[in-house]
Amino acid sequence: MAGTDPLGIIARIGGRSVGRDEVLGWEARRTARVSAKLGLRPASAGVSEERYRLLERKLALGREKLERRLARELRVSAPSARVLLALSGGRRRFCAIELSGASGSGEAMPGHYRDAMETGDEAALLRACPDHYVLSRDAGAELVIETTGGSPLAARIFLDEADTGSVRTPADEAFPTQWAAVGRAARGGPVSGAIRHQFRDEADGFAAILTGEFPAAMPGWMVRAHEWHLACEFSNWVEAANGLA
Repeated sequence: MAGTDPLGIIARIGGRSVGRDEVLGWEARRTARVSAKLGLRPASAGVSEERYRLLERKLALGREKLERRLARELRVSAPSARVLLALSGGRRRFCAIELSGASGSGEAMPGHYRDAMETGDEAALLRACPDHYVLSRDAGAELVIETTGGSPLAARIFLDEADTGSVRTPADEAFPTQWAAVGRAARGGPVSGAIRHQFRDEADGFAAILTGEFPAAMPGWMVRAHEWHLACEFSNWVEAANGLA
């Protein structure tokens, strides 16, 4: 996978530095699994080519067919989310990684995401991670259907950037660009988690702290697996925000 690191992106995951190639290797494995789920035959192509093959498959199926294919998983994951929330008693488990680049802008990334969300640019939203199925505006909220971390099931999540009072992760003043939101498993339901992603551009690149908050009863291995999900999607989104998609 040489030549796949135009910004020199390094992820800090579980206390160690992880290069771009290792994150792309994780993406390739997840791409193969999701491709099989969506009836896409494997091909001996590179990770970038496989990323776009899977994206084309998702776009061809469209939101309604994707949701039908995932209907069984979504029926199971919804009550499971309620049980996890009840068992957690308001406590949360945190998932955080750091991302840095030797060049490029990290602060451009949240604006890139919001522009894609507002204009309905599904391709820009879906191609960042194999485990993304639906990301769209839905009656004032952001609807996300994805496989989170190491979960065997896709889940439906409603993100609300206007209601951030229950985000537990404090903002770091050293990171001027903040992206925070709470998540609910059902529209109008109780808050089940949150995100706070923080970005800072530097003279020689950028730094970011990416944090997800989950119900405390979620198994630790699932939360640790989500660290790789974060590294994948945000590396790809930062590259896209810098005109490299």
